Amino acid sequence: MSGMSISQTRFASFFLRYFFITLAISASISHLAATVVKPIGEPQFSKLLAKAENGDLTAQVQVAKAYASGRAGQVNYQEAARWFRKAGDQGEPDSQTNLGVLYFQGNGVERNESEAIRWFQRAAASGYSVAQHDLAVAYLNGWGGHKDPEHALDLMMRSATAGLEISQVKLGLMYLSGDVVPRDTELGIKWLKRGARHDFPLANFLLGISYENGDGVKANLGKAAELYSKAANKGFAPAQNNLGRLYLHGRAVKQDKREAMRLFSVAAAQGNGQSYLNLALCALTGCAGVIDATAAFAWYLSAEASGVPIPQLFHDKFTQLAIELDEHQISKAQSDSQAWIAQHPSADSRTPIQLRHVPDAALAAKQQPRTIDNEVFKTLWQQTPYMPLHTLNRDSVR
Repeated sequence: MSGMSISQTRFASFFLRYFFITLAISASISHLAATVVKPIGEPQFSKLLAKAENGDLTAQVQVAKAYASGRAGQVNYQEAARWFRKAGDQGEPDSQTNLGVLYFQGNGVERNESEAIRWFQRAAASGYSVAQHDLAVAYLNGWGGHKDPEHALDLMMRSATAGLEISQVKLGLMYLSGDVVPRDTELGIKWLKRGARHDFPLANFLLGISYENGDGVKANLGKAAELYSKAANKGFAPAQNNLGRLYLHGRAVKQDKREAMRLFSVAAAQGNGQSYLNLALCALTGCAGVIDATAAFAWYLSAEASGVPIPQLFHDKFTQLAIELDEHQISKAQSDSQAWIAQHPSADSRTPIQLRHVPDAALAAKQQPRTIDNEVFKTLWQQTPYMPLHTLNRDSVR
């Protein structure tokens, strides 16, 4: 394979600098999706709490998670932290890791990066792969004054080798970008494929991008569509958006504009900014059969509000559209956009059960879009590209 262009290399470097949070969050989302949160009845919780107060380790862990997830009623991070600490003091590594997460988030405890790292270190010392991953992220970012890329790489390799999918994906991205390690596309794809063995959505999505762009593998749109579809079927918004693009243009799949609109819409409902832009174009060009300039402008305003970077051609096109719309249309677009954003917060505003790892400024819904070719307006359909890297995330407490 030929090397990246300068712009691709810069983009990959930027992407990797912010990716960890998105990565770990997505990893735990799949875990939590398999364990739907169900409320614990008062009698049952009282018995569990009594066991925990008598020092039962398993009960302490369950009580902590119940408070953190809201299973015991309202989410109570202070009580969650207290019980994670009790279990952590007994050497339970997952509780130690979760307490570290709460210290990074400042949930239930005063935010303290150094204290978070101390708890990660305790859990990682026992060989707990999730803690190794989180500690690696902390060392890569220099959180708490602890910047150590070499140690981070060692920890990430251990965690990935132990089978933690989020670490396998991270390691693959490190090799693809040349971040921390020399660029090696073969190793990068190898690790992404390992992460995708059990259909981990993020791994399938990233492999889909590699096959679509021919990065590290021979370009294969059919394979890209298959991988996007696997991730999209698990509710992964960036993959839903990218698959929507393929359906819209009939690339590697039978053209189906209704399906494209459906995919853009479900991705948008999760706060995917590229989907907002694609829905804006659909409304403006009538790809769903109806041209609605007011709706198009509302979607554009929603994209602006989400913080997703907007290519200049989009900006120019919709700036001109704003001039052409009348006062009533502008007002309605603004109102509709504000209502949408209020009802569909971006990935920054996750529910407690979606928090598992420490949030950062760059999250899943704020991925850098790749502007496809700019010769004509129709080429502006937005792909959700590789997501930012160096961020810590699972989703919430386990």
